[in-house]
Amino acid sequence: MTRARRTLTLARFQGPHPFLDVLKDSPTVLLRDGPAPVSSTPMELRRSYRRLGLGDVFLSYAGYRGENHPVHSAIAGLSAEDMLQVRADAGRWELLDQQGIVVGQLASDFHPPKGTHCAFGTVSAVVGWEREYSEPEYQRALRCNSWEVVVPELVFEPDL
Repeated sequence: MTRARRTLTLARFQGPHPFLDVLKDSPTVLLRDGPAPVSSTPMELRRSYRRLGLGDVFLSYAGYRGENHPVHSAIAGLSAEDMLQVRADAGRWELLDQQGIVVGQLASDFHPPKGTHCAFGTVSAVVGWEREYSEPEYQRALRCNSWEVVVPELVFEPDL
């Protein structure tokens, strides 16, 4: 059943289809050829978007820095959908704001999809975190009682 009131478009790939084949001779049907095939898929259509969760980020990154450390004001200045630079440094993925300040890290077990590289990232969310949420064995090393965590969405493109 359809909610089409004036027009209805049906499309298909090459090959027979029982429903569409019956309609092709109807006077109410206008048949048109589709566009010519595209020789190569544009990069934008080959991208893979991954919205990460709390399990994908190093939650205590900013907590290990003192309350006056620049990371805290840099994170506070971020908004949803702000661009992030992403780089792998010493086996850990870092998130940088547009001024080049590291505002977070991904979890040590984060791995990009096979055969891809990270083109860029955006801020998906900024979440509040507290010392008491951390495992007891790590709480003594924290230098803040509360801080914010950047949760990104990452865009991957196939390796060429």
